[in-house]
Amino acid sequence: MIKSKSVLLLSSLLIVLWISACKESGNKNNSLTDADLKALRIATKQYRDAEAGNDWETITKLYTDNAIRMLPKGSTIQGHEEILKEFKARPSKITEYDQKIIEVDGIGDIAFIRGIFSYTVDTYGKISGGTGKYIAIY
Repeated sequence: MIKSKSVLLLSSLLIVLWISACKESGNKNNSLTDADLKALRIATKQYRDAEAGNDWETITKLYTDNAIRMLPKGSTIQGHEEILKEFKARPSKITEYDQKIIEVDGIGDIAFIRGIFSYTVDTYGKISGGTGKYIAIY
């Protein structure tokens, strides 16, 4: 009981500190320079173009060595090798892909992008599609 209260207290404190830090820094894009924003948009475009082209090697190179992908209705995978393996194992080919940034923000050395995407795939002649949301942390 004491241990769980300590964890709850620590978690609450961290959340309060995070909110406080965000408020003190003046909200949107407070610590991101124009160069940071440009680099994040370039990385997003590189990802979008590679995904649209089914270029799994290029996409994988955009991830850090210790990157983690949390797949919808699937497993969590980590690292270049596992990420590339997951991309290559897909039974479908992307025929259309689009990705839009909804929000970019950051504090200190951490930035994030929140966005949406849409896709159309061809799976052995069956065309289907969908939409999704993502968060990328840099």
